[in-house]
Amino acid sequence: MATINNAKLVLTHDHTKKTVRAVVSCNVNFTSLELCQMKTCPGARFFKLKCQLWGEDSGLTGADDFLFTYSDVFFFPDATPAATESRTFSVLLGEGVLDEDWGRDEVYGLLRLTNLNTLIEVKRKTNTVSHSF
Repeated sequence: MATINNAKLVLTHDHTKKTVRAVVSCNVNFTSLELCQMKTCPGARFFKLKCQLWGEDSGLTGADDFLFTYSDVFFFPDATPAATESRTFSVLLGEGVLDEDWGRDEVYGLLRLTNLNTLIEVKRKTNTVSHSF
C-alpha cells in the first residue's frame, strides 16, 4: 500500500498585504508492485493526491474546521514513475481564510492519496502551525 511521508506545512504571513503563502510538501512512497504496475501501464491513472487545509480545534466538540482545498491534483504514474515521488502544493490566500477562531489559530494540511482501483484512501496530516491571522 502506498504511503505519505515527510508531510510538512509552511505558512508565510505578509502582514502588510494581509496574505499568507501556504505550502504543503510531502513524499509519496509506492510499493514495488505498485511501481511495477505504473511502469507497465504508463497511460493509466492508479493514484490521485489532493490536499486541504484544516483548523485544529481542541475544544469540547473536537471537530476540526475545514478551511481550504488546493486546486492542484496530482495523478500517478507521471511521465517518470519512481518509488518515491515528491509533491508540493502552494497557494497565496487572504489571511482571513485561515482565521478559524477568535485568537491564535492552529492550521494543518491534510493530504489524501486515493488508490483509483480500490478506492482506498491514505491520509496524512502535516505539522500544525500556530499563528494569529
